[in-house]
Amino acid sequence: MMGYNEKDTLNVVDSVVEETQQLFKTYRDKRADWAPAAQEDREFRLGNQWTQAQKDVLESRGQAPIVVNRIHPAVESAKALITSNRPSFRCAPREDSDNKVANVFSGMLSYMYDISDGQQHIRQIVDDYYVTGMGFALCYQDPQDDNGKGEVKFTALDPVDVYVDPNSSSRFLDDAENIIYSK
Repeated sequence: MMGYNEKDTLNVVDSVVEETQQLFKTYRDKRADWAPAAQEDREFRLGNQWTQAQKDVLESRGQAPIVVNRIHPAVESAKALITSNRPSFRCAPREDSDNKVANVFSGMLSYMYDISDGQQHIRQIVDDYYVTGMGFALCYQDPQDDNGKGEVKFTALDPVDVYVDPNSSSRFLDDAENIIYSK
């Protein structure tokens, strides 16, 4: 029988931390071109469509650097179309004996959507997808909700804070070995 050894536990924790930090650095380096482009896309969508040099040239000619923003209304229209109706959740049973379980899961997903202010988060995810090319949701447990009993909720994540395995080839990232969320 082996006794508890604090040094062994610390060594395991240290190795996990080192491995995670190495993965984070690798993932961050692989998306080094995307993150600044995503920020530039956000600014472009919000009307910052002229560079400072272009503004200076226009102003030297006596012209105002006016922006006719067609991106913002298009993104808002897409968000409105996608989130105009409340989604209905349907879980399909694999066999006849799973009908009750599927109904319970459908109800749980609807409840999660309601308590998480789902429409707001879905709108943010759609906005992020249209502007930066990626939109993420996180399902989490909030231990303080429901008078300390806890609830399962979901929220939108800023795509700039999500680091995905660069070897993933699925558009839903279901083949990613790791996905790191870091602020």
